Amino acid sequence: MLEWAAYFSAYLLAGFSLKLGDDFLDELDRPQAAWIPLSVAGLFFGLLMTVSEWDLVLLTSIVIGVVASGKVNRPQFTVGFALILGVLLIIGVPAVSNWLDWFTLLFILFMAAVLDEKGNDWADQKTSPRVFKMFEYRLILKIVALGLIIPWPLFLPAAFGIWVFDFGYESAGWLVRRSYERNL
Repeated sequence: MLEWAAYFSAYLLAGFSLKLGDDFLDELDRPQAAWIPLSVAGLFFGLLMTVSEWDLVLLTSIVIGVVASGKVNRPQFTVGFALILGVLLIIGVPAVSNWLDWFTLLFILFMAAVLDEKGNDWADQKTSPRVFKMFEYRLILKIVALGLIIPWPLFLPAAFGIWVFDFGYESAGWLVRRSYERNL
């Protein structure tokens, strides 16, 4: 039971620290402060990627998706990538049981991650409020992840992990917005 608590806490903290670092860059214009939370995010991403092939494929698809979408646009993000790589080199990459399945999952999750990122940029709240909300909360990747447990039942912890990750991500965003509004 303790292992599951640590596992899902790592997803929560990865999402929280990633959003905090991102908001330091984009919302609060404090780029020097972004280094620490983005380092923490990279550390948790790396640790989670060593847990199982399922976590590795999920988080790899997210990393590739945000890079391909052009969201990695500041030098502060490099510390996270360096820590991911360092953790993977030190602890090691988990064994992959079936490379064809793994790459199929990677492709599906990558497409969902890119759709979420691009949809978040394209969706207009006035034109289609429901579509806007769907992309604002990046529901495509989370719904697709849950659907993937049908053909790959062992993907369930990672599929749930992305929901916990996003809860941490949204919580950090809410806290930053609330703190910013108080200081106005």
